Amino acid sequence: MDFIYAAVVFGVFVLISKLIARGRNDERAMDRLEEQWGKIPENRMDDFDFRRISVFFREYGKKKARYVIDDITWNDLEMDKFFTRINSTLTSMGDEVLYSLLRTPLYDREDMSDRLRLIQYWEDNPEDRIRVQLLLERFGKHRDKGASALLGDISHLEPRKGKLFRLLTFVPFLTLPVLFVDIGAGVLLLCAAIGINVLYHERAIREIDSKVSMVTSAVAIIALADRIAGLKLKGLSKETARLNELLGSLREIAKKGSPSFYIRKEIVDDPTTIPKMIFLIDLWSYQASVLLLREKLHEFAQLFELIGLLDATISLASYRKTLEEWCVPVIEWGEAPRTESIVARNVRHPLVKNCVGNPVLLDKPVLITGSNASGKSTYLKTVAINTLMAHTIGTCLADSWRMVPLFPITSMALRDSILDGESYFIAEIKSLKRIFSAVNPGVRCLCIVDEVLRGTNTVERIAASSRVLYALSGRNVCLMAATHDQELADILGGIFTNRHFEETVTESEVIFDYRIKEGKAVSRNAIKLLQVMGFEPEIVTECMEAVASFETTRQWDRITGDENELVVT
Repeated sequence: MDFIYAAVVFGVFVLISKLIARGRNDERAMDRLEEQWGKIPENRMDDFDFRRISVFFREYGKKKARYVIDDITWNDLEMDKFFTRINSTLTSMGDEVLYSLLRTPLYDREDMSDRLRLIQYWEDNPEDRIRVQLLLERFGKHRDKGASALLGDISHLEPRKGKLFRLLTFVPFLTLPVLFVDIGAGVLLLCAAIGINVLYHERAIREIDSKVSMVTSAVAIIALADRIAGLKLKGLSKETARLNELLGSLREIAKKGSPSFYIRKEIVDDPTTIPKMIFLIDLWSYQASVLLLREKLHEFAQLFELIGLLDATISLASYRKTLEEWCVPVIEWGEAPRTESIVARNVRHPLVKNCVGNPVLLDKPVLITGSNASGKSTYLKTVAINTLMAHTIGTCLADSWRMVPLFPITSMALRDSILDGESYFIAEIKSLKRIFSAVNPGVRCLCIVDEVLRGTNTVERIAASSRVLYALSGRNVCLMAATHDQELADILGGIFTNRHFEETVTESEVIFDYRIKEGKAVSRNAIKLLQVMGFEPEIVTECMEAVASFETTRQWDRITGDENELVVT
């Protein structure tokens, strides 16, 4: 009896100690979460394995989405950097769902309203947010490795072949009658049975190591969902009801398998693992869990997404707090067609520090001219990324933003593909062709093209560019393009609105104001830059004379002579 009392006292002491430790950890976590709220996360690009983070998007998110941001547009807009900038999620589900959310813009009024409601809820209810964040923090980003792999090809997730473990489970019990006849022989047989089962258990666990990790992760996610639903937050009644609906068919998985059955290195910490090894309970749990998971994968994917969405929208609410000036975009869903696709004031790029704000008025196709580094490309990206933000996170960096539903697709930062054997020009053609293919009658496309067909000669570039842009402008698109070719501004002047960026060149520097202006660019700075950068005055003068001669005769003079003398004929 004394031993029993001592064991009970020890158990109570351990339980109280754990509760006290949990309380202290929660207090530290709350302080940390409050401190980090509304601050830019200290993330780096190499902190994230984008191949893993994109698993949910590739295997589930884009398969159920009607409109998906493709790799070219994603890379043009440097969305990996934007993801890094705004991501303060606490779980891997949050990481993956936030990534998927940014690549699958919403074009349904109700879906967008639900997302905005969630983001606003976390802003307005800090106590409820902290309660959910504590659960997410306890779960962490290390416990669900491989869980999203369950959403793709599951042919590898099979019950373990062979039924030997079913027999071995009962072998230790078969030695009990021997104990009553011959204790020595019985103990020997019992030890042999235990030894065989332990060795078999270790071997079996090694064989299904990666699969066990997936199953335990899935079970842990289900348990997390159960805890969040148990909070019964009034402002999340819709999400709580959906969690409970999904848990109704998934709780059985949590009962069959426990997160603790992955035990190869936990024997000292958890004595209950010893009987689990002896009687192969882990293998029984694994088999039952795998069979149930295969039947309930669709429900599990929805649960994964819903928990990730809660985590991601908390991160988005925190991101809003880091912004000094922003607005909720007004999207005119299903209303009478408007002339203007976008009307916005003081729009800025989220990744450009001290970005100069510019207005956006897209009531017809726009052609932007100007010199290098004047701001053309950044302006195009600013419009595109804010359009994407409007349809994904319900936040624009602008004083005001009003738009019709728009799907952004770009052709900007192309590169020669040496491995694929493609020239720059071929890459441009393919990129433009995909834009034509993306145009649809359902949602108007925001088409952004920077320096169209720059990879070919001047004459063919101007001829092809003007006709391609004209053909595209006649589709269901909102079109913006940038070019160095002044000829395009003249050719398309009757169809496109001309706008430009300009600069001021002094004897020692070039000054850009990064303000968009009406009309086409009239200034040139390439030759002046030669002077600013210290080229010989004779070279600069000869360049200017060559330009003046061409503008008079519309022909280029031929250069002849030796290396010491320049002769123009």
